[in-house]
Amino acid sequence: MFHLARDEATTDRWAAAVTDYAEAAALAEELGQTTEEAMSLAGLAWLEARRGNDVAVRQHAERAVALAEPRRVMIARIWAGFALGDLELGAGRMDEARDRYASLVALLDASRIRDVDLSPAPELAEVLLRTGDVERAAAVAAGHRRDAERKGQPWSLARAWRTTGLLAGDDEIDAAFGTALTLHAATPDVYETARTNLAYGSRLRRARRRVDARGRLEDAYQAFERLGARPWAAAAADELAATGVTVAPHGATGLDLLTPRERQIVQLLVDGRTTRETAGALFLSPKTVEYHLRHVYTKLGITNRRELADLVASGG
Repeated sequence: MFHLARDEATTDRWAAAVTDYAEAAALAEELGQTTEEAMSLAGLAWLEARRGNDVAVRQHAERAVALAEPRRVMIARIWAGFALGDLELGAGRMDEARDRYASLVALLDASRIRDVDLSPAPELAEVLLRTGDVERAAAVAAGHRRDAERKGQPWSLARAWRTTGLLAGDDEIDAAFGTALTLHAATPDVYETARTNLAYGSRLRRARRRVDARGRLEDAYQAFERLGARPWAAAAADELAATGVTVAPHGATGLDLLTPRERQIVQLLVDGRTTRETAGALFLSPKTVEYHLRHVYTKLGITNRRELADLVASGG
């Protein structure tokens, strides 16, 4: 379940990932599998940060770290650190984001973890650039790009070239971001591609190329909306407005109002399971499933399972 959620979170099935991370964490807690619980909660927190769910991020990250620290589950601590940094960055709290990412860099250094895929250097460089510390941003970006080139894998290289594009002169924008997008095409990560399109469009706008910027920003906006990355969709909408294009944010869908447990129940039911089968899969009683289902109907303004299935199929 954890690996399924991880795959969903790194592609474009974020709603399913939230459900599966939550179920994996609940099952791990019940079975006493502390490492799996810490990892699932850390993954959930990281995904929720990108969706802008402030309270849930902090709760899940805190619990993940509390479980991970005594057992030295470093990956869970790193993911929780990313979650807290991404939460601040998405909310535009640059000083807090800088401190979170710097703490994560210190944790990686102290643990002698050198994998560039676990480095928050692109995020840290972006924050430093946005707070006016251009020299330090350039140094962080250069070091990360060297590490990415050493590893030679497209995901980290794409992130490195995105940061290069942010720092590039006006005549170098297209080459840097074009390289990043070519590398993104070799990965399934929709969110990172959208982040690069947002950065590219923003950089083009500042270079007074508003018409060129719009296509990139529209691609970013649509991707963020599809993922449910609300803070980033709002940022793309703001950038589009600065180019003269106004978009109407979709906002949260009805399905976004459901709790992780309600999402689990809905997914199993629309997949064709009976109430009893759903209850067995989640270690609940059929009466508890029906109780949750009544709350789902109320939240979504529907009255039966056919309407529920139609709503899920339409994206909510």
